[in-house]
Amino acid sequence: MNQHHNNGWTSEHLLKPQGTNLYAAQQRERLRQMANEVQGLLSEYRSALEDIHIDGDKPLEAKVRAFRATRPMAALEKHLRAAVNEAGKIDAAYNRLYVELPVKREKRAAAKALQKAHKAGIKNGQGMQAVNTAANLHGIAAGFTDQQNGNGDGNAQEKPAATFLDFLKEA
Repeated sequence: MNQHHNNGWTSEHLLKPQGTNLYAAQQRERLRQMANEVQGLLSEYRSALEDIHIDGDKPLEAKVRAFRATRPMAALEKHLRAAVNEAGKIDAAYNRLYVELPVKREKRAAAKALQKAHKAGIKNGQGMQAVNTAANLHGIAAGFTDQQNGNGDGNAQEKPAATFLDFLKEA
C-alpha cells in the first residue's frame, strides 16, 4: 500500500477524505487537455490531408481519403472524452460503496430489528388489541350511528336496525 507511483498518488492518498474526488478531478483535467490537443491536431491534420490531391482523384475523393486516414485519431479523441467521463465516476463509486453503504446497512438493520421487535410483541400477546378482525370491526361499528342525539352530549342515538323493507320504502 505504500507503493509510490510516478505521479505521487498512492492508495493511502485516495483513502483520505476527498482523496478520490481530488484525484478524479486532476485526472479529468489532464485527460480533457489531452483530448483538446488531439482534437485541435486532428482538425489541422485532416485539413492538410484534404489539400493533397493525387492524380485521378474524383470529386470529394481527397476529403473521403483524409477522413478515413484520420479515423484512428478521431477514435483516440473519442476515447479520451469517454475516459474523462469515466474518471468522473471514481469518486461517486467510492462514496456509494464505502461511505454510503455502511449507513444504508445500519438503517436497514435498525428497520429489521424494529420489525422483529414488533413481530415478537404480537407473538407474546402484546399489541393484540390493535389487531382488528372483521368481527371486531362489525361489533364496533354496530354501536355507532352517523347522527348523535339531539342534546349534544355525544352519545349515539339509539335507532332500530334497518331492514331490507325499510330500504325499499325509502327508495
